Amino acid sequence: MKKQLLVTAMAVGISLCGFAQTKGTNAVSFGVNSTTNKVTVNNYENKVKNNSFTLGYGYFFKDNNKIGLDLTYGRNKNTYNNNMNNDELKSYGGNLSYQRYFPLVKTLFAYAGGKAGYTYGKNNSQSFTTSTQTTSYTSNQYAVGAYGGITWFVSKRFALETSLLSADITYSKTEQNEVNFNSYVTKSEYTSFNLSSQGFINNLGFKIYILF
Repeated sequence: MKKQLLVTAMAVGISLCGFAQTKGTNAVSFGVNSTTNKVTVNNYENKVKNNSFTLGYGYFFKDNNKIGLDLTYGRNKNTYNNNMNNDELKSYGGNLSYQRYFPLVKTLFAYAGGKAGYTYGKNNSQSFTTSTQTTSYTSNQYAVGAYGGITWFVSKRFALETSLLSADITYSKTEQNEVNFNSYVTKSEYTSFNLSSQGFINNLGFKIYILF
């Protein structure tokens, strides 16, 4: 009887450890987000489609400590004024991250970490009204930040994670080219430096992990 109780206690203890946050564990994450918003008022229509994709890899180099790499791609298209105006933004990026996990209840963990990333963006805007005009933007953005959230290690092979808090310092450089109906070209360049933070649940995002 004592032996059975001991085995049962060990099994329960193992089940509460979360398995996945142990040294040597690999974690592949992915995410897909697609939204479409459409507003029609009289003869005016505004349609916005947004798609984003994330693929990442992480490695627990010691218990409850993970380093990772994420690659991202996004596409946002805005069509309005009965297709007379189009605005499309594409972005490509990646970031390196570090996360440390803290046990809360059973397989539920809190985490805190930091990251450094780079994003390249390209925007094209066209107007087909009385005079055709094309405006394009290219941007390079560099960011470092801290963030935190909650992770649920659902099983030995799967985990769900959400980001709740973040603070970022970003530097970006943008170049603008504008071509009007008579092929007159205007070029401009500007830079920006920004410090931003997101409060509790203001920057909610989810990740799904496959662990092995």
